[in-house]
Amino acid sequence: METYGHYAVSTYAYLSLTLEEAVRKIAGEGWKAIEIMCEGPHGELLDWPAERLAELKRFGSEHGIAWTLHAPITGCNPATRYSEPLRASLDLLVRTIRVAEALECAHIVVHPGEADGDEATAHESSSPAGGLAADDEGAALRVAAFLREALHAAEAPAVSIALENVPPYPGLLGTDAAFLGRVLQLADSPRIGIVFDVGHAHLTGAGQCLSSLRSVLFDIVSIHLSDNGGKHDDHQRLGAGTVPLEETVELLKKAGYSGSWVIEMRDAADVQPSAEWLRQRGI
Repeated sequence: METYGHYAVSTYAYLSLTLEEAVRKIAGEGWKAIEIMCEGPHGELLDWPAERLAELKRFGSEHGIAWTLHAPITGCNPATRYSEPLRASLDLLVRTIRVAEALECAHIVVHPGEADGDEATAHESSSPAGGLAADDEGAALRVAAFLREALHAAEAPAVSIALENVPPYPGLLGTDAAFLGRVLQLADSPRIGIVFDVGHAHLTGAGQCLSSLRSVLFDIVSIHLSDNGGKHDDHQRLGAGTVPLEETVELLKKAGYSGSWVIEMRDAADVQPSAEWLRQRGI
C-alpha cells in the first residue's frame, strides 16, 4: 500500500463523513499525518468523552499517525472586544488545546478572528505603509493577549498555537502577514507560530503570496496547501490553479523549512493527486 509519510491531510475534504469514518478512510489510504478540522460535523471531537479520545489516540498509535487540530472558526473570535463572546471563544479554544493534548498534537491551527462593528469598517481602509492601522494594532493586541491566556488556562505545555493567514473577506483579520507578525511580536511566546496558507495568500493579489511568505518565513510551523484561480478560495488540487506553488516550494526548500505540509482539499478525489504533485518536486 502507498504511504504518505511526508504530508498531512486535512479532514476538510471528508466532511461528508462522520469523523470516525473520515479518520478510518484516511488511515486506510496510507496517510501518516491527519489534521482534524474541528468545524461542522467534525467539531464533534471537542465533545468526545475521555474514553473515546483515548480510543482515537490508540488508533493513531496503531497506524503510526501524528495528529494536529484545526480549531473551530465558528464561535471562536480571538479579536472580539466584547466580554461574552470573548469568554465563549476562550472556552472553545481551551477545550481544543486540551483535546490536542490528549491526542499528543504538536500544535493547533487558529484563525485570528474578525473585527467588531465599527472596527470592521475601519479595517477595510488601507493600512499605513510599513505598519498597521490603529484599529488593526488594537486587534493585534487583543489577539496576542487572548492566545497567551488560552495557553495559560489550558495547562497543556506541549501544545503550541499556529496562527493562520485567512482569505481577504470583509472584516476578517490576518489576511496579511504584517498582522500575524505583529501578533507574534506582542505575544512574545515560543509556543505561538504561523501556519501559512498559500491559497489564502494568493487571493490577496498578484505577487503577494511569495512576498508574504518571505516576511514570515522563519515563524512558520506548518504550510496549508491548495490551489485556486486568484478569485475564490476553491481548495483545488495542486497545479490546477494559479497559486505560485513551484516558487513557494523552492523558497521553502532553500530556507530549510522542516515543518508540516498539510494538503487541504475540498474534494477528496484531489488529495492523492496533490500528494503526487509534491512527491514529484522532492517534498
